[in-house]
Amino acid sequence: MRSGYSVAAQGALNSALGMIHMEQTRGEPERADIGIRVAMYPENGRPEVTEAAAANPRAATAKFSKLVMEKVAAGFPEEALREIIENLIHAGYRGVVISVLDGGRTVRVSDKGPGIADKERALEFGFSGATTEALREIRGVGAGLGIARAAAEKVGGAVTIEDNIGGGTVVTISVPGKETSTKGEENAVPEAPSQRRYPDAVPRMSISERQQKVLMTVLECGEVGPSMVAEILEISVSTAYRDLSVLEEHGLLSSDESGKRLVSPLGRDLVEALISTWV
Repeated sequence: MRSGYSVAAQGALNSALGMIHMEQTRGEPERADIGIRVAMYPENGRPEVTEAAAANPRAATAKFSKLVMEKVAAGFPEEALREIIENLIHAGYRGVVISVLDGGRTVRVSDKGPGIADKERALEFGFSGATTEALREIRGVGAGLGIARAAAEKVGGAVTIEDNIGGGTVVTISVPGKETSTKGEENAVPEAPSQRRYPDAVPRMSISERQQKVLMTVLECGEVGPSMVAEILEISVSTAYRDLSVLEEHGLLSSDESGKRLVSPLGRDLVEALISTWV
């Protein structure tokens, strides 16, 4: 479903927010290290703009997600919204405007960050552009936009990525209304065959919750050693080494010539299976 509001209109909104007369509501005072604007578009009348601030990325994800979820339609995928808001850390939260459109069935998140060069790949499972610094803040798993897309598709919606006017990115989550959803079920297109190596079921693995996090961290970072895992997950180097060894014994990781670990096809499938239970 495509909203009637174009990316060009979104860019115009970004530049005009401080100029046009509109009703504004402000939350309680807070250290404005991270600030955004949320624009709610009613069917008639002027948009209502809410300004919000948070002290750090973790607080920002929780606070901004809650604020937007209060404005969307029933059944809107919160997990998709949270992942996209968390992903704003890569844009440094610069020029963020979140627009709620189509009666709360479309949410458009725009920023003025560096943009996303490979938009198709960014939606693929396991792709990550997270820096080590960002990982300390958001504890990602290299699948944020992929999770968002899966959560939206689960309710018949979609996630799209476009370039913002003047630089940056616009990520749009759109979900159908009840009538559209019913019609879609009647004319549903069969899903494409799974590309997973283990499409029916991932073999059962006896690994702990911490080892699951270690596996996800390796997927996020691409190739890591015990020291990086220990730093990101705030565990000891010896514990990280043991967990990496266990995961390698299970065939979930492999080692390169330098001794660093990489995710194996089975490991990638297991992470995907774990993430699918979140949405």
